[in-house]
Amino acid sequence: MNSFERRLQPALGYLELGMFEEANEELEELPPELRAADEVLGLRIEILQKLAKWESARVLAESLAKRSPGNPGWWLSWSYALRREQSVLAAQTVLRKASEIHPDIALIAYNLACYACVLGDLAEARTLLKIAFGMDMTFKRIALDDTDLEPLWTTLGKSSNNSTL
Repeated sequence: MNSFERRLQPALGYLELGMFEEANEELEELPPELRAADEVLGLRIEILQKLAKWESARVLAESLAKRSPGNPGWWLSWSYALRREQSVLAAQTVLRKASEIHPDIALIAYNLACYACVLGDLAEARTLLKIAFGMDMTFKRIALDDTDLEPLWTTLGKSSNNSTL
């Protein structure tokens, strides 16, 4: 473990314990040059989300996605916070742009499927789920319990969703 990783350990420990304010305080104690590292900024977004500080999480993730559009995690964090701060439709708009830049990221396709389903576009949700499953079959198992996809399972019948999708 290098010195940077050692400096992050207290914040990570607090985060794992659900002590989000304390985790944030640990990040604040880091020297300014370390606070700007992507690992620290990612932790800060996670902490802000756990604290339901959606606007702050969205602003930070949005600025990072614009600064480093090649990092799909920033786009996903931006859409996640935007969904909670504003709307599913706003989050969908961000992820559609992300999918153009990152067409090979299964989580983006999966989240777009969830957004489509929540917005009532079940055909689009099915199409996007097939894409996500084609990239990573793990999402097929996750989808079975995802409440965002409940309208799709109701339409298909939960017992038949494996064969229909």
